[in-house]
Formats: sequence, structure tokens, C-alpha cells
Amino acid sequence: MSTVVYFFMEYLIGGGILFGIFFAYGFIQQGKWDKSYRVAIGKYYKMSPSEAAKTTRFDGTCYFDEMISPVNAGIRLSKGEKIYAVFENLSLMAYKRTGGFGFGGIFLRKKVAPAVYLRGGLGKFGLSKSLQADAIGTLYVTNKGIFYDGDKKNIKLAWDKIMRETINPDSIQLEKSNGSPILLNGIIDPNGAAIMTLTGQLYESL
Repeated sequence: MSTVVYFFMEYLIGGGILFGIFFAYGFIQQGKWDKSYRVAIGKYYKMSPSEAAKTTRFDGTCYFDEMISPVNAGIRLSKGEKIYAVFENLSLMAYKRTGGFGFGGIFLRKKVAPAVYLRGGLGKFGLSKSLQADAIGTLYVTNKGIFYDGDKKNIKLAWDKIMRETINPDSIQLEKSNGSPILLNGIIDPNGAAIMTLTGQLYESL
């Protein structure tokens, strides 16, 4: 019995160490990405990399509109529209059925006699869903909004329809003025992320 307990404890300790290493690695990588993101933003405020890396809030004059150059992506856009950043191989995520079954709801269970209970409430029975890739494509960030060119679905959204953008090393989430958020998963370049952030801010200042 003691041998079983010993091996079980070793298993738990080993699992805990691996989890700690994985967590530490993710934390370090997130820190590196955040630093590169801040340095990229600071460039448009004409800050030194060391100064920008320590800055969490950028104030003062931003020279983004003067310094940014459009990207020639070889796609046709509306008149006056310019591409400033491109993110390739992004998965458009959506909730899809998994093939399993789920049941949920609100229920009441009340005792009315010894060993007799009255049940009631509202419930829903249906197929389980999980977040899965709905399309794979390229996200273009322009001075007028965003355009997602996917293999199965395209999305075009103007800046005035985007309430907030949340950018992480592995995802971009766009909260719309109405409807569900748009979630794109993939490798996000910090320089492109900085350009996307400043492009959105530039629209707000117009």
C-alpha cells in the first residue's frame, strides 16, 4: 500500500513540476511579446526602444499617420482604402456541434412527502458544442476597417462597427456594435498588432 502511495505522490509531484515549467514558459513568452508590442508602438511616438519597453500608457504626440506606409497586398479595395497590416493563417473560430449531447436548465426539487419529491422547471436538451475553426484565411487591417479573407467565409467590418479589439500573442478578438464577437486564432506578430491598435486609435481621433 505504501508503495502505491509513494508512486502516486511521485506522479503528482512530477505533474506539478511539468505544469510549473509550462506556466513559466508561457509567462516568459507573453512578457517577450508584450515588450515587442510596446516597443513597436513607441516607435510611432518617437520613443527609444528601452523607454517604450517600460511604458504601459502612451501619451503625447503620435506620428503614426506620418510614418506608416501602406502595404501592397495585391487585392482590390474601395477608393481611398489602404492596407496597413496583414495577418496570415488565422482561424475564424465558431461554436460547432461536437456530436455529443448536452442537457441544461433551471430546476426545482421539493419534498412533498417522505421519499416523495416534486420536480419542475425549464430545461433544454441538445447537441453539445465547442469552439472550432470555421475558416482559415488572412486578416487585412485598413484605414477604413478590417477585412477577413477566408477559405470558407469573408468578413468586412468598418471601424465604426468595432467597439473594441483585444489582441494577444495567439488571438485577435473584435467586439462588434451588435452581434457576437469575432475571434481569430493564430500567431499574431507584435508589430502588426501595434499597427492595428494605432490604426483604430487614428480612426477614433478623426
